[in-house]
Amino acid sequence: MKTRDDEELARSFEERLRISAGRPAAIPAGVARTRVLARLPEVSQPVPWLRLTAAAALVVVLIVAVWLGSPRPAGEGRSREVDAFAPALDPNVVMWVLDSRTTVYFVLSRDGSENRGVS
Repeated sequence: MKTRDDEELARSFEERLRISAGRPAAIPAGVARTRVLARLPEVSQPVPWLRLTAAAALVVVLIVAVWLGSPRPAGEGRSREVDAFAPALDPNVVMWVLDSRTTVYFVLSRDGSENRGVS
């Protein structure tokens, strides 16, 4: 609850505020602004190209991490090893290496196979 003393205190404050607001400023606003800004620490803005370089480096790191961490198909790494040790084949034979344990040979002939069976 407000008391009479609180109301009197508020009225006296408002009266002193009106008197103070009616007086001219002690120093011009431009001078006051310059003084205040001189007291503040300097804040340097980061260089825009530095941000761009940091973003590009982050993208490169993420791409390399995903590429190195992604699973590889079963026969991808071993295909060169299989080619190096592949047996000499007839020109009518096609060899497919599915993985390290599965090799499929297709025998081709122009007029059909002599034995007409599954080879």
